[in-house]
Order: sequence, then C-alpha cells, then structure tokens
Amino acid sequence: MKTIIVCTDFSREAENAVHYAASMSKESHYNIVLFNLQSVSIHALNAQASADFFYEQTLKNQQKLTDKSIEISRLYAIKTEFYLASGNFIEELNKCIEATNSDFIVMGMAEKTLEQRLLGNNVIKAIHRIKKPILIIPGHIEYTGIRKILFAYDTHKSITWSAMNNIYSFIHEFNAEIEVFNVGESVEDFEEVHDIDLNSGYDLDDIKYSFKMIQSIEIIKAIEEEVKLTNADLLTMVPYRYNLVESLFHRSKTAIMAYKNKVPLLSIPLNTD
Repeated sequence: MKTIIVCTDFSREAENAVHYAASMSKESHYNIVLFNLQSVSIHALNAQASADFFYEQTLKNQQKLTDKSIEISRLYAIKTEFYLASGNFIEELNKCIEATNSDFIVMGMAEKTLEQRLLGNNVIKAIHRIKKPILIIPGHIEYTGIRKILFAYDTHKSITWSAMNNIYSFIHEFNAEIEVFNVGESVEDFEEVHDIDLNSGYDLDDIKYSFKMIQSIEIIKAIEEEVKLTNADLLTMVPYRYNLVESLFHRSKTAIMAYKNKVPLLSIPLNTD
C-alpha cells in the first residue's frame, strides 16, 4: 500500500489539498502522512521568547495535527498520521520521506503573489529539489477522479525509466487514458516519437494513449489550451533543471504551469529514488 505525504500549514489552499489527497487516497487505498513545518514568528524571535514558549507552541501544533489526522481518518476511512518538523523545509521534507518511506508528495498551490515572485515558494523549491513525484493542487480544485492525463512531453529532454514508471503507476491505479503532447517552436523541433521512447520496456497494449504534436512559439499557452481541449483531470510534466548559465535565458515551464495551471499538476523528477 502506498503512503503519500500531504504538506499543510492549515491555510485554505493546504486544507483543500488535504481533502483532495484524502478523497484520492480513499479511492486508491493510500495511507496519508500530514507534514507540517512549524515556524516561529519574527515577533517572537525579536522578543527572544523563552524555551517554554517554543515548547507550548510545539504542543499546540501537535494537537492541531492530531485533531486533523483524526478528522481525516474518520471522514475518509483511511490511515492518517502526522509528522511535525522545524527547520529547513526541503531538508525536513526529505527526512519525512525517508522516515515514512513515502511514494509521492501532495501540496496546495496559492495564486502567485508579489512575495512569491521575489522569494519563490516551497512548492517551486520542492519541484526542483525533491526526488519524488509532487502532485500540486490549485486552491479551488476538488477531487472528482483522474480519468484523463495530459503528459506535456519535451522530445529534447531524455526521460528516465524511473520517471516513466511513476507516470505508468498513475495510469494503472486510476485506469486513466493519457495523451502525450508536444509543442515545437519550429518544424525543426519536431522529432518522431516512438513507443519505445516512452514505454521504457512497458507493454502499451493495455493502456489507452494518444500522441499529439503542434507547432507554436507560445508553449505555455499551447499547453493551457490543450488542458481545456482534452478536459484533462491531471497535467503531468517532467521538470528540467537548468544550470546557472541556462537559467539566465530559460524559466522552468513546470514551475510556470504550477503557478498558472487550472488542474492538478503532477511534477515528476528525472531521477527518482
């Protein structure tokens, strides 16, 4: 049985992601671990709060997580636990993944704010630094099933077996059909896509799939329109991590879609454990 980590700070977007993940888990028989990174307000730090203050805050957070775990377990009849951490988000999330042997992460996504543009946010950091699939849920989306998956595939980036294994896992678990979608900026960008490039040893006979390639200089817009056209329940992308020089000229399309997307986005790292 799979275990998934759902990150929560008890915000509206996080609460929505928790209930989305719980509904999905009930259908697919997953276990849930609620992950919370407790933070200390700048006012408490400036006031040099005592150790007793921090201890009381920890107890309050533990109680909130306990209550939420009981609520989710009761509402959805699924095993629900929690993991309370403090410190660096990425480091602590990796510790939680190792401790719980979790298969993927679920995170809620708020609308892009000025603060996020200046500093980034934990979702975008996780996309590029966590070596597990991350399911990103827009704040307004409720779970209604996953029946159609749109896989925005870049033929110029190699896809590893482990990445494809995670995609196929979702297809089989939800009995979904998948469209492999590629956008090229010019005719020269198109390369013929063979089944073997995508199945990495899998037999596609039992999977409903299709391929579509279009030419457009507005790649993000083309993906957004295809999501609407196919009425996709899930968009899947494999983020490419640019080096320092490349990052001066390129922005991660997966990160852009995480902000802009109107349906859940499954981000799958090229190299997974």
